[in-house]
Amino acid sequence: MTGRPAAILIPDLLDAELQPAQPVIYDTPIGLRQLHIDPHSGDEHYLVHYPQGMTAAWHQHSAAHTIIVLDGALSANGHLLGPGSYCHFPAGTPMHHQPADGSHCRFVTIFHGPFDVFPEEEEDPGET
Repeated sequence: MTGRPAAILIPDLLDAELQPAQPVIYDTPIGLRQLHIDPHSGDEHYLVHYPQGMTAAWHQHSAAHTIIVLDGALSANGHLLGPGSYCHFPAGTPMHHQPADGSHCRFVTIFHGPFDVFPEEEEDPGET
């Protein structure tokens, strides 16, 4: 071994096991699996599953935030995103994402820095 970090290889994210979690912005538990934390930048990568019917509050993060939809459908700032979709929110941008009506959603989320979450006071604080 050369002392270099090992690659992280997960052959099937659709079947990967998740643990229950409930950040403050969600009304019910979600499924969550940490994929990677970069010890130098603080970037954090997660596999997330939103169950059908879960709702979320408008919120923001101090780091930029990227989502890649793998399965199901996501409603993000009023837009419907299906498998293969991508969205990116710059740091401090108000956002709202939850499973689309009648669907669940499994996605990879990448925080471009350490994870934090700040609920918004208003229901729709920014443009969609």
